[in-house]
Amino acid sequence: MTRQRPIWTWIVLGIVLLPFLATLVAATSVDFSKGAYGGGITLDWLAAAWVLLAPSIMRSVLVGIIVLLANLVLGGTLAWWVSRTTSPFARIAVYLANVPLAVPGIAISIALIGTFAALRPSGLLLVAGHILFTLPFTIAALVPVLGSRELLETEQVARSLGASPFRTLWSVTIPAAAVAIIQASGMAFALSFGEFNVSFFVNPPATPMAPFALFDAYQTRRLELASAETIIFILCAALVIGLITWSRTIGSSRRASQ
Repeated sequence: MTRQRPIWTWIVLGIVLLPFLATLVAATSVDFSKGAYGGGITLDWLAAAWVLLAPSIMRSVLVGIIVLLANLVLGGTLAWWVSRTTSPFARIAVYLANVPLAVPGIAISIALIGTFAALRPSGLLLVAGHILFTLPFTIAALVPVLGSRELLETEQVARSLGASPFRTLWSVTIPAAAVAIIQASGMAFALSFGEFNVSFFVNPPATPMAPFALFDAYQTRRLELASAETIIFILCAALVIGLITWSRTIGSSRRASQ
């Protein structure tokens, strides 16, 4: 029996898609000041936007990958410790990791620049700022999985059969938490890719990140070109969101088959 989607699902979908479609119309119009598809339809704005935005996209992708790897190492280690210890310091560590979410991004950016100004030209300060904002989401995604009773019991069985701690981690823990790891990695990358405050204040203006390049486009360029850059940015982010959705589907299918 097919379950009918609630009306609110379609309403939310419409709210999300309508701005995207409006932006797409502007990006493919020769002259949007004359109305939708004023002067005809063209892909020239999208081609020009890619030439202008590609360097910023590549920089954002590179930073996103670095932030993703740092989240797996730092966030994974912290999540593993928090999920398996009774120490009161675990709760304090989680609280401190979540502090950046409660502080305005502008304030954190200014604090980072004032404290570690020497790291700004190298880009390390930008990466550190992105890690601060993405780490809480990685921890939140991994702690429930790494602390699940089923996983702990499976690990105990593996160790009782003679598996070393590394073999248990590689053969039991990581496969069991694979879906959560993919989701946490995708979320860390997507948040880094779209982070504006740190990218605006911490990153040197000569090498703008993708969010700042979009902001600058709407400030200084034609609406059609800025809209085309927005479409490219959304498509790049949609690829990551699609990966997260796919991993959730795979995880649900595996749980249903068990």
